[in-house]
Parts: sequence; C-alpha cells; structure tokens
Amino acid sequence: MVNKIRPEWLNTELMNILRWEDDGGKMIGSDRSTRAQKRTNPMKKRVGLWLDRNKAVIVSIANNIEARSIITSDMEHYVLYSTVIPGDGSPENVRDRRFWNHLGEYYDKILVHLRDATEIQIFGPEIAKYELQKRLEDEGLAGNIVSLEEEGKLTNLQIATKVQKRFPLRSRFDLSSS
Repeated sequence: MVNKIRPEWLNTELMNILRWEDDGGKMIGSDRSTRAQKRTNPMKKRVGLWLDRNKAVIVSIANNIEARSIITSDMEHYVLYSTVIPGDGSPENVRDRRFWNHLGEYYDKILVHLRDATEIQIFGPEIAKYELQKRLEDEGLAGNIVSLEEEGKLTNLQIATKVQKRFPLRSRFDLSSS
C-alpha cells in the first residue's frame, strides 16, 4: 500500500469547498495562515524580571504559557577606585570603558526578551533596574513598564511566584475570557 501525501494547499481548498457547501453555496473567503491568525489574535506577552549587574531572571507569560530564562553578565569584579597614581588615569579609563561596554552587551541580551512584551515588571536590589529602565526609554519601550520595584535577593522560584502574582495565569477551564 502506497501512502500518498496530499499537498497542504489541497487541504485548504477542501476546507473552503466544505465551508462553501455548508453556507448554502455563498462564497466565503478564508485565510487559515498563521500570519492572519496573529493579526486577528495578537499575542499578549507579559514579562517580569529580577536583575542585578551579574544576573537576570526573566519570566515571560504569553498565551497562558510561562517561560523562564536566566542571563548572566559574566562580568569580572569591577573596582571603582584603583590604586593608580593620580594624574595617570588612562588605565582606569580603559577599564571603565570596558566595563560599560560589557554592561551594555548584557542589557542588550535582556532587551531581546523584552522587545515584544506588552507589559514589563522590573525588580531587583541594585541600580541595574534603573539602568535597564533608561535603556528601555532609549528603545521607546518605557511605556510598557508597569512596575519598577526594590527587591532583595530572591530564588528563581520566588521570582516566578512574584511575576505570577502580577500577571496571573488564566485557568484553562475559564470559559468567560478568550
């Protein structure tokens, strides 16, 4: 027995014919492409993240599905004051430039996860959350920030719980909302 594979367009055409017959012969336009579905039902992505300058824990909720990501900066310990003799600032300037470039790359990695978010919750213990807020302003995404909170060290589970409290998952048995 030979197994014949029908092309995808044939399945679509067959669906159109069946819909046409069910509707009494009136022509019904149908576009079942994923692009059309995305236009009619855009994905609402909500993101919560805890961050400091060393690590970011990102919890994304889209279409009632939760995803978690961890991004580390791999930043070497930065010492603000060095033992360089005053007046010889060049090694310090090079180190500062390298630090800020590395930190910028770290924030760029985080921004990849935030670009398509409709709501963003940011919390953490240090100044990093304000630096990221500035980056979001530069990218035109500051309007998507719903909260900016001071929060100490948390475990990954505590972070996920905090994000779920802000953006609760809808029950799959909830028929009232779409």
